[in-house]
Amino acid sequence: MDLSAAPFSWQQQQWRQMLGQFRADRLAHATLVWGESGLGKTEFVSSFSALMLCQQRAAERACGSCKSCLLVKNNSHPDLQLLAPEAGSKEIKIDQVRAVTGFVNRTSHAGGAKIAIIDQAHRLNNNSANALLKTLEEPTNHTYLFLITDLPGRLKPTIRSRCQRLQFTAPTSEICREWLLERLQADVVDSVVPAASNRPLLALELAASGAVASRQEFIAALTDLSRARVPVQTPVNLAKKIGESAAIEYLLWISSILIKTILTAPAPSAAEDSSLDLCAVFSAAVISSRDLAMALLRYQQELATARKQLMSAANPNPQLIMESLLWRWSELCRQSLDCDGMALSNGIE
Repeated sequence: MDLSAAPFSWQQQQWRQMLGQFRADRLAHATLVWGESGLGKTEFVSSFSALMLCQQRAAERACGSCKSCLLVKNNSHPDLQLLAPEAGSKEIKIDQVRAVTGFVNRTSHAGGAKIAIIDQAHRLNNNSANALLKTLEEPTNHTYLFLITDLPGRLKPTIRSRCQRLQFTAPTSEICREWLLERLQADVVDSVVPAASNRPLLALELAASGAVASRQEFIAALTDLSRARVPVQTPVNLAKKIGESAAIEYLLWISSILIKTILTAPAPSAAEDSSLDLCAVFSAAVISSRDLAMALLRYQQELATARKQLMSAANPNPQLIMESLLWRWSELCRQSLDCDGMALSNGIE
């Protein structure tokens, strides 16, 4: 992603807020940048950091050509440090945070701001979080920390309380479509916008990876499981093929559509055609709409817990997690729906 493109069209309000604070010398020592994935939070922070370090800051963006901007582009600016989980690790470790502590306590090479960006800040482990807390409690002049996260609830409350918060939310479908139509064919945009829940960068990623077709295949298998036409192992095997984390995202997506359909009865759009058959299955529920929606909401909570487990550093077993989730789905359907063939067992014959 070209960092010079940020701020994106859906980030203008946040950019004006941060720019005004920086120019007035009122920018917080630490900022928690949070919101769902696929909204360009990291790109925003990287672009804003380049502006803060730029030697020609008269404009509203970094010039891109001064010595400082060239160093930023080459990831070699001595006053800018990026922290993220190391390759092969799910955690940000204490030695990494100690390096940041040493960085913020040094004198600026350029005589201006020093900036540390902590990407995926929710991956700080207990020791590294405590080490970072000490840095937050004793800020140095002209030093700025940006903590970027999709899951702010996983950060220690003591860390959150010491940060200014900058939230990003998904734009409208119109804004998302307009941005994507400059990069993708219209028929592809129609597929990826709902799949990404209006998150533009995630939509772009889905289009590049062919994930929309994978999602349709998984939802089709889930529909067959809901009708008790296939055993649990069928979608479990498919989840292993496409990735259990992706499968959980698909389950969250389809359960949200089902809840909306059950409570408000809107017809899914043509772009959501992979959900049409499953919505038809759930229209045959033998329990009240309220009870069915509540059952799906409880299931979403299980999905959220499973997603956290997969992201943890405890080396969970993805296949066992997926088997449990899909068995629970089949049980929810068995207890709630009136489908032909429901007498078929769940594959444990």
